[in-house]
Amino acid sequence: MTKVLALDLDGTLINENNEIIGGRETLSLLENLQVEGYEVVVVTGRLDHDIIHIAKKYNLNIKYRISQNGAVMQDEHGIKAKALNKEVALKVYKYIKDKNLRVEMNTISNRYWHSERDPEFPREFYDSSNVIEDFTQVINYQPVIIFLLIGDMEEINKVKGYIYENFDDVEAVKTSDKTLEILPKGVSKGLALKEMYPKAEIISIGDSESDFSMFPYSKASYYVGRSSFGKADFDVPSIKEALENILKEEKNG
Repeated sequence: MTKVLALDLDGTLINENNEIIGGRETLSLLENLQVEGYEVVVVTGRLDHDIIHIAKKYNLNIKYRISQNGAVMQDEHGIKAKALNKEVALKVYKYIKDKNLRVEMNTISNRYWHSERDPEFPREFYDSSNVIEDFTQVINYQPVIIFLLIGDMEEINKVKGYIYENFDDVEAVKTSDKTLEILPKGVSKGLALKEMYPKAEIISIGDSESDFSMFPYSKASYYVGRSSFGKADFDVPSIKEALENILKEEKNG
């Protein structure tokens, strides 16, 4: 049976400076798990080209990739994507574009922004951004994968509620307290992972709401985010501790 280690990127494998959390020790543990037969797949909200960069920079043997929170997958058949319905995308954009939030939009390989953003939030390894005043023409001519909203948590929550009340064929997923992604219905990291590896033994590691969808399809899963989630305080491992535990369990059979 194929053994798969599914890793989120931001907040799980890399920090806000795009450095590996745990440094060389984490990379060594990943190498050891690959020796033990684990196939590493990165499952991220970022675009595919950022996974490619991370894999090359840190010499990670990554066979397949899942990006844009499960909407885009690269496997042995090539790259396939699940896009928003064009008319729905136009309606969603009409609602969100004038909100007191930063609105960004992704196609399969590009980001579209109304204005330049802080290049540190987060830094792209390959700059695929385009700054345009209005996204309408792009929506009419290109398949849209995701809208990303950034801003105040209260406003984010209001938009999330509105989307669920008024649109039946889209999802609204918080990737942090201040970020919301609007994407096609039925798209999630977990469903993409299950589609890519229907018969594999999966272990998943993540740090945010978008990662939770991987957990039901996993033999074991590790939450490596904040130590306080909602009203419950609990201890969480670091990525290094999670990998150490997986390796220990593997060696113990």
